[in-house]
Amino acid sequence: MLLAALAGIVAYANTVSSQKARSEPAKSPPLPWDLRELCGWLSNGTERHFGKQNIPYDEAELERARKSGDASEIVQAELRLSQTLLFLDPARASAAIEHLQNALELATKVGQSTQRVADLEFLLGLAYLRSGEISHCIERHNPERCLFPIRGQGVWTDTSGALAAIDHFLACLRLDPENTGARWLLTVAHMAAGEDSRGVPPELLMSPPPPDPEGHVPKFPDRAPELGVDTFNGAGGAVLDDVDGDGWLDILTTSIFPCEPIHFYHNEGDGSFADWSERSRLSEQLGGLSVVPADYDGDGRLDFFVPRGAWLSDEYGKQRRSLVHQLEGVLFEDTTRAAGLGESAWPDYDDDGDMDLYVGNERHPCELFRNRGDGTFEDVTEAAGVPNGGMTKGVAFGDYDNDGDQDLYVSNLGQPNLLYQNQGDGTFRDVAAELGVTSNVPTSPQEPGDGDLTFSTWFFDYDNDGWLDLFVAGFGGTLTDWANDYLGLPSGGTRSALYHNEGGRFRDVTRETGLYRVLLPMGANYGDIDKDGFPDIYLGTGKPEFEYLVPNVMFRNVSGKRFADVTTEAGVGHLQKGHGVAFGDVDNDGDQDLFAQMGGFFLADAFHDALFENPGNANHWITLVLRGARSNVFGFGARIRVDVTTPQGPRSFHTVGGPTGSFGASSLQQEIGLGDALRIDRLEVYWPTSETRQVFTDVDLDRFYEVDERDPALKPLERRAVRLGGRTD
Repeated sequence: MLLAALAGIVAYANTVSSQKARSEPAKSPPLPWDLRELCGWLSNGTERHFGKQNIPYDEAELERARKSGDASEIVQAELRLSQTLLFLDPARASAAIEHLQNALELATKVGQSTQRVADLEFLLGLAYLRSGEISHCIERHNPERCLFPIRGQGVWTDTSGALAAIDHFLACLRLDPENTGARWLLTVAHMAAGEDSRGVPPELLMSPPPPDPEGHVPKFPDRAPELGVDTFNGAGGAVLDDVDGDGWLDILTTSIFPCEPIHFYHNEGDGSFADWSERSRLSEQLGGLSVVPADYDGDGRLDFFVPRGAWLSDEYGKQRRSLVHQLEGVLFEDTTRAAGLGESAWPDYDDDGDMDLYVGNERHPCELFRNRGDGTFEDVTEAAGVPNGGMTKGVAFGDYDNDGDQDLYVSNLGQPNLLYQNQGDGTFRDVAAELGVTSNVPTSPQEPGDGDLTFSTWFFDYDNDGWLDLFVAGFGGTLTDWANDYLGLPSGGTRSALYHNEGGRFRDVTRETGLYRVLLPMGANYGDIDKDGFPDIYLGTGKPEFEYLVPNVMFRNVSGKRFADVTTEAGVGHLQKGHGVAFGDVDNDGDQDLFAQMGGFFLADAFHDALFENPGNANHWITLVLRGARSNVFGFGARIRVDVTTPQGPRSFHTVGGPTGSFGASSLQQEIGLGDALRIDRLEVYWPTSETRQVFTDVDLDRFYEVDERDPALKPLERRAVRLGGRTD
């Protein structure tokens, strides 16, 4: 079974200011293996996302510039120090504003260009907005804060920061009227200030889109604060799954910050969670932008793979990875070296029942490791023909041609994407170009790179026709591109792509399904928010820089025909950076809740995670816990079909076992919505390793079942529903 993971290295350019190049750090020895040493090494270095040496370095550069008396150098040094303070030290936001004000005053005095002055006004507005976010969204956090549109309890108590931001964005727009990015942030500041912000010309504000007539969903309240699972950290991975096998879904998160431990919240089965990070020893694992679950040794317990180093330069990005093995008693040990993954990075690509491992890297070739079946791995990248050398940002497995083995899609940043067709003999062949799924569309002229900029990706059957379709998230574009697209104006940037599988070939249906948007998602996933049997989409949005304060997006799948934007109705349009996304039924009531791992890439851009509770509806469902025998234990790659009778006639629903999305792993139990089904006529599970096809006809609606590859009978599971937080409403 093919399991894909991401790791890698990439330097990210500042899109707001052209910073003066730093001196290259002295050549360093290989990064430490010990994670605590690595934490100290990175935190005290000059890596721009969390290296504390940057602040005194830029302070010294400012002093040098002031002594030189060169106005241009002083403006640039003031600007650079202000950005470093904003990125690395939230306690010094006011100092960052002061340095920006100095830069603006000097640039105006010496007659620098109108565009330069407009850019500084923009950055000052952004700095005041960020300062207000710190004091409200973070220090006075509540579930409504930083949800777009901002209203009710989300409106700021102290509006001074928002009002100052408004003044500077208006000044920017007077100098640069076409700056729709400034219009967007003006709108955010205007909402944050509430009634205090009257007087802004209405024509400059941007309104949320009107409700989609087919996008009816109720509001999803954020229960994370009251449940104590609103971890405050940076961008990372998320897992929503039954880690200890007790029938309740737990929460696990990682963070790109090198000193931040894994957080493991155990579902207590009474509507509450307990922090098991230390008792499980998972807190010994530090850092990691992603986390991927799988049982690599077949003992029936979930293990985890944690890659590190993404978005960083060569100097800092070549960090070691972790393979974390679960022992009895819900204890974890690091088995990276023992497994043969020591200095380098899950597929059952060879269909032998063991979990293999594919790692997407950013600045060196991707890797495919074959599971030997004894707890160790061998590198078969070259032999299998998958040595992709692109900057990989997303990998997904799925049997797109329905021939029984796992194929692999690789999403690259700036190079054509790849679709590796499994040849069934241990090798793969790239068929992306001939099937038209390279997703090689033009990028914004402001963006670097000579090809498509894509990120998250997955296979899913969005229209329930039995063939896996392909989603690829576009990541190219500036804030202006995003804002122009939001306003319906001509826009650059890379749109996401949805390819419909038409019997083993693909057709681009992005426009006709309503997904041809500039959205800038990184972490993203799919699930069924309304139990209608059609998978919906949630995108965690935002590039690393602070200006990308754009709402996460939820799309409802309308009967497999198109996707309706229901972000505002559902109340899930978080403005903070979104990353790991995971769907799962945490309260055992039959619908899928949504966990969003929040936070950005800079040390000062941490935020609280969110757990959006699904309010539910009257639609029916069935949840299946797969137990493989000859196939892998958790049923990765198993094909499931549910035939039902509805008031409109017969319908079929299709899904595939295994993890979903990018940077977030949804529950491995198969939570299948059945809409307005009157009864289940037939349930079929196909296990590709053994080629076993199980058919069940005595199946009830709204029940949990275990499907064992060796057992011809379904096993009903007794699972009781609870109310999160012990609520009685």
